Amino acid sequence: MRIELLGAQAELLGDPHLGRQFINGVPLHRRNDREASVLADFKASLAKAGEVDLHVCMGDLFDKWYVPYTTIATAALAYLEAARSAPGCTFIILAGNHDVSRDMEKKGGFDLFAMIVASVPNIVIVRDKPHYEVLDDGTAGFFPYHLTETAASLITQPLDAAFGHWDTIFGDGNMIPTKELADMGCATAYTGHVHLPERFKRHNVDVVVVGSLQPYAHGEDHGEMYVTLTSDALEGRDLADKCVRIQLKPGEVFDQTVDCLQLTFKRPETTATEEVEVSMGDFNMAALFAQAFDEEDVPEKIRTALLTKFEEARVKE
Repeated sequence: MRIELLGAQAELLGDPHLGRQFINGVPLHRRNDREASVLADFKASLAKAGEVDLHVCMGDLFDKWYVPYTTIATAALAYLEAARSAPGCTFIILAGNHDVSRDMEKKGGFDLFAMIVASVPNIVIVRDKPHYEVLDDGTAGFFPYHLTETAASLITQPLDAAFGHWDTIFGDGNMIPTKELADMGCATAYTGHVHLPERFKRHNVDVVVVGSLQPYAHGEDHGEMYVTLTSDALEGRDLADKCVRIQLKPGEVFDQTVDCLQLTFKRPETTATEEVEVSMGDFNMAALFAQAFDEEDVPEKIRTALLTKFEEARVKE
């Protein structure tokens, strides 16, 4: 996402989740295709650094706090090359909730990555405390996901724009601190963490949810990569670069061959549990709500009303 930021140009990189493995429903001959696609999009974002003043990774550089050494090395080398190729650009990388272990004694992939790039002057790792950049038309603040401090407690000085890895519907200590941001004069806040792009206003602060580098589930997409179809609707469709979910009819046996990135099924007598791989710490309620709404074809008006009611119950204005 390209934005104009306080007199500067910035490229925002939504949560990459490097190291994520795509296995469920993936045909053997398409294994690693999706991982390669994510890496290609990641490198394409870094390649734009020569056109901007700031390049900001919105958190969750890695899919887990522990990832293979090859994933860490690939990310580090890509950043080192980008930083050398674009010396006039400042690269800012926010720590996300997937980047850090809940056990504060443990160091993981993000920490090793930070050590590798630490000597490069135009790469800034935002890991334990906020970072501020003074630009031509104001000050931008960059805030990491923090294990022990609330998001609100990190807002301690005036700023004009903010970047974080915040929850937007609920999240207790990690809820986007729009009231505190407004009190400090912040007009616009950008957040990662939530994978479905969105814009809204709260406490007079314009909030921009950047969204992830790629959608990673049906509830995180509007049909660009993840599609749900009946078997009757497959004919003539080019699905080679899609993650396809087949909505089966009662008693239907699916026996077609589909050339796609991923193939899963939703049977009328079951939930979609069979196609969702969930781990504690991966929960993204906005995405879960969106997925549930998609599965039941909930009209947009009702979606908005339900989310509004839920938000009113969880978030104090």
